[in-house]
Amino acid sequence: MLYKHMELHQALKKLKASPEFKEWDEKSKNNFFSYAFKMIEPNKDYPWSLGFYYETTDKITTFIVNQDSIDSKAEEEAFKKPGTKIKPIDIKKVELTFENVLKKAKEFQKQKYPQELVNKTIAILQNPDKYDTIWNITLITLTFKTINLKINPQNGKIIHHTIESLMDFAEKK
Repeated sequence: MLYKHMELHQALKKLKASPEFKEWDEKSKNNFFSYAFKMIEPNKDYPWSLGFYYETTDKITTFIVNQDSIDSKAEEEAFKKPGTKIKPIDIKKVELTFENVLKKAKEFQKQKYPQELVNKTIAILQNPDKYDTIWNITLITLTFKTINLKINPQNGKIIHHTIESLMDFAEKK
């Protein structure tokens, strides 16, 4: 069964209109939208995780946006390298639909790595220093490899890509 994924803009709109978010936002001034996360597997639709960062406390609150509900996780320490700064997502730069981003990733994988069969996709919208607002797409294959793609959210251009074996990663530790 193929799923039609909730689009990011739809999930953000739903979240910001919810009483849960409005109440939290009223109490939590000076926060900003810092990331979106979605995992995809065959025959399984995961919800969006949308993160909001407080610079004053260096913590993130994550909201889980399901089709029929919104939940929040407890505030957590920001996951980042020491000395790096978390920057807001410029949602206006996210012009391509999520479905189109996934399509671009799949087309690239089939062209560049046709022998690899993907069984899981991890999608993160973030704003790292090196790339500005970017889709960071990781395709996990049946041969225990990861194909990582950095995709421009405005035009779908693949800015950077790598393929690595998870076995090599385990050996490095």
